[in-house]
Amino acid sequence: MQVAGVTWKQKQDTRFDAGLTVWRGEDQEPAFLPLPPGKQLSWLLRGPKRCTGRINATGRLERCPKNSVILSSGQKCGSCQAVNLVDPCIRCSGHRCAAHETRRLQCDRSTYVVYAVLFNDQTLKVGVSSKGRALTRWVEQGADYACVLRELEGGRNARRIEDRISRSYGITKQVRSERKTRALLDRLSISEARSILDDLMTSTDLLDIDQELGLQDLSGYYTLGELAFQPVSWRKRSDPVDGRAIVGENLGLKGSLMVTSAGTSLTAVDLRQIIGYTIDMDSDITLVTQTELADFF
Repeated sequence: MQVAGVTWKQKQDTRFDAGLTVWRGEDQEPAFLPLPPGKQLSWLLRGPKRCTGRINATGRLERCPKNSVILSSGQKCGSCQAVNLVDPCIRCSGHRCAAHETRRLQCDRSTYVVYAVLFNDQTLKVGVSSKGRALTRWVEQGADYACVLRELEGGRNARRIEDRISRSYGITKQVRSERKTRALLDRLSISEARSILDDLMTSTDLLDIDQELGLQDLSGYYTLGELAFQPVSWRKRSDPVDGRAIVGENLGLKGSLMVTSAGTSLTAVDLRQIIGYTIDMDSDITLVTQTELADFF
């Protein structure tokens, strides 16, 4: 079973199911592997890392035709990346569109939001999402608070405003998983979050930001509850994934971070690090082995 992505599936009542999108066997349709709290895991990750596929013109994920082996730093082979519908949009700053014409027209006619999210360590991030997917995007990132700064037509217009806010006011557009892991025990009150956003409003008064910011507390959407102590990271970025184990009880997910408990050890796994790898669920790893490994890490 190959991991294709970390997925938060929104239900009709605005709650979410957290898990992984995976390729099973020779199936040509991706499957969803739920990861509810309490699930016992005994996984061995196996390489090589392979292409996760591409988004086609209808917005659906297709399997890589060649099942290509890729570099550890990527998620797609060159062939899939070249035809992936949304790949040019990931790097878009709004100044030049490199997307296919069909995608460009879709983007220009859609409603987008420029948003700000806050993490419990007071990290402020700015981003862009299609209007209907904003909540899911915030939850995917593991943010603690979020609000819409501006709603407008056209993705390029939204990207230009995002880029201007980021460059002019020193607000990041990306938060690394290591920082999110360190912030798992931090707590930021909603009044403190409002104060930070008020400062942003004062700074960006020339950007026509919405005056009524509907600040939203996202804590109720995650499956990970409060932790008794700081988890250790599952691996350093320089460590290989191939041959590494994930064993223990899943305590829940926050964004792409999954915290597991094995004996007296808590481990935070950034599930994005296992995308492209194969999960062996029939391994002989035990909780005792994982506890000893966690102490070593």
